[in-house]
Amino acid sequence: MPKSLNIHLKLEDHLSKHLAGLHGEKSLEYFYRYLPQDAHFIHNIRILHMNYYFQMDTLIITSRFIILLEIKNYAGHLYFDDRFGQLIRKINDREDVFDDPIEQVKRQAYHLSKILKKHKIPEVPIETLVVITNPKTNIDSPPSNKDALNMIIKSSRLKRKYEEYIQKYEKDVLTMKERKKILRILMKLDEPYNPDILEYFGVDKSELITGVLCSKCNHKMERISANWQCIKCKHTSKTAHIQALMDYALLISTDITNKQCKDFLDLSTSMQAYHLLQSLNLPYTGASRRSRTYHLDSLIT
Repeated sequence: MPKSLNIHLKLEDHLSKHLAGLHGEKSLEYFYRYLPQDAHFIHNIRILHMNYYFQMDTLIITSRFIILLEIKNYAGHLYFDDRFGQLIRKINDREDVFDDPIEQVKRQAYHLSKILKKHKIPEVPIETLVVITNPKTNIDSPPSNKDALNMIIKSSRLKRKYEEYIQKYEKDVLTMKERKKILRILMKLDEPYNPDILEYFGVDKSELITGVLCSKCNHKMERISANWQCIKCKHTSKTAHIQALMDYALLISTDITNKQCKDFLDLSTSMQAYHLLQSLNLPYTGASRRSRTYHLDSLIT
């Protein structure tokens, strides 16, 4: 990526938020083991409905009810303000305002109920919870915010809420066949978010640093015989180009031609690019060497 300070700050902020979310979801797995083994779990589903996408962090599907979890790994002091429909976070003398996750998860439940009805799934209760996974986070709300009292929990209280729902809903409404049908429907409708990374961060393709980078010191490497050698620390590698092609697939396209490979890896000839791509046994389209387009999907999946 370019060495612009603004770009790097934006990337670091985005990465920090993404890793925090992943950590929160991962930490919750510890508490899932206390739930019955016959419960079905589905995670990170993004569905188009009513011309807009909505995303659900986790669904727990049982024979009596469905639990929809909105998972937040926020730190600091959280204040759920129902008067203005917002979440206020205070941490290290800084105050941030977010959309109310309670309203967010309610909207998700609305869309989910409409989708299940459309696919002729028997009417099933959908309970919604906002799970704060950071155990040190302080949670607060005004006495008037009844939803906050009922719907916001720490991870450790998930089992208790599950037991409350078991007491609340005594009759089975979904057969095993119907629960599996719900899983199939949601997986089929799922459209993972895959934005154009360069456009998202406002980076032009011409700004990218091309070439193969050394895994030891991050300086450029040059192709010498059948090896890559770092121009600074002299570290050598036979496979350093694979990481560069992974970067190309993630940042630019999962399709690449010989010429594009030559240009991106800073090779001296297209023949070098041809041999490197051939050595990876990548699927391709196009009959002749000059017209081939190689598909890099297998490098990043």
